Amino acid sequence: MKFLFTDTNPMITHGLARTLLELGKEVQIIDLGAALSQSPDYLGQCLDSFHPDLVFSQGGWGRFGKHVFSDLRRRRIPHVFWGSEDPLYFDSLSLPMASNSKLVFTTAAECIPKYQARGIKAHLMMFACTPSFHHQVHPDPGLSHDCIFIGNNYGQFSARFKGMEIILKPLMAQGADLKIYGLDWWLDRKNPFSIDPQFYGGHLSYEEMRTAYSSARIVLGLHSVNTSPTMMSMRTFEALGCGAFHLTQWTPAIERFFVNHRHLVWSKSPEETEELLKHYLPRPEERMKIARAGQAEVYARHTYQHRAEELLNIIRANIPAMVSNSSGYCYSAGRSGHQNWYPMKVKRGIIKHY
Repeated sequence: MKFLFTDTNPMITHGLARTLLELGKEVQIIDLGAALSQSPDYLGQCLDSFHPDLVFSQGGWGRFGKHVFSDLRRRRIPHVFWGSEDPLYFDSLSLPMASNSKLVFTTAAECIPKYQARGIKAHLMMFACTPSFHHQVHPDPGLSHDCIFIGNNYGQFSARFKGMEIILKPLMAQGADLKIYGLDWWLDRKNPFSIDPQFYGGHLSYEEMRTAYSSARIVLGLHSVNTSPTMMSMRTFEALGCGAFHLTQWTPAIERFFVNHRHLVWSKSPEETEELLKHYLPRPEERMKIARAGQAEVYARHTYQHRAEELLNIIRANIPAMVSNSSGYCYSAGRSGHQNWYPMKVKRGIIKHY
């Protein structure tokens, strides 16, 4: 089975696509949005040279959407959409993509009946981690802080802003050894939430994120959605996969899938955050026990191999003509100059980097 992925988001390159490669499937990854702005014929060239069984997307392509779906319909290639931005962008992004897709997946279970109400059958596929990448690595003394947060300042989402008030603000107020990594939006005083430069650590690449998680004593978590039973930040699974002790903003999804003080710890108020820091920071053995249990939990239930196997089963049930034996030749391709392509070890197959 041959998959063409049109997004270079880490949940694809280090998640679902990487895992399908590890399972011996043929995969090509492109940054379609960027490529089409330079060459409108780029998708057609990829389809004609790679001959994918299906095209998989988790984002959109803006003004190129009609052109893309027209190309796919003309070649009778089914499109699979993963609504990873649900429920926040359900109307503006997900619905236009889903209405042109053969299969639809969503990270938010509450969106499934909303798709169904529009005649679209959707399936749940949450975020996850990839053990071959998300694991502990040698720590970096330069990243060894009491607390770190890695992510951007999406203060426009009320849930995330509330999380900043609960998780970040009390630690900054007490002058904790805290570093926040991400785009410099954190320093912009025009944003609803901003930080003092002493707490800003700059930007980290996705590969450096793993080292930071392996170096810090406490890894903090924020969520842009705090009402979903399934949608949570993908950093939750990644931090736990890297063996980090995770202190996160409470959400219904966090409580549904993890046990407080066993797999991670959550906070519902600034005062609780202060108490958790006071308790766990001087107790490395307790932190290590919880971190190990958290890693074991995501490895047992929330890896991209779990997600890939579910995906393949649904494809087999809905697009039976696609179930041909894989030739074992594996490809990873991209056009985005900033993308760091990872080395893959696959028992069967050949990997080509373009």
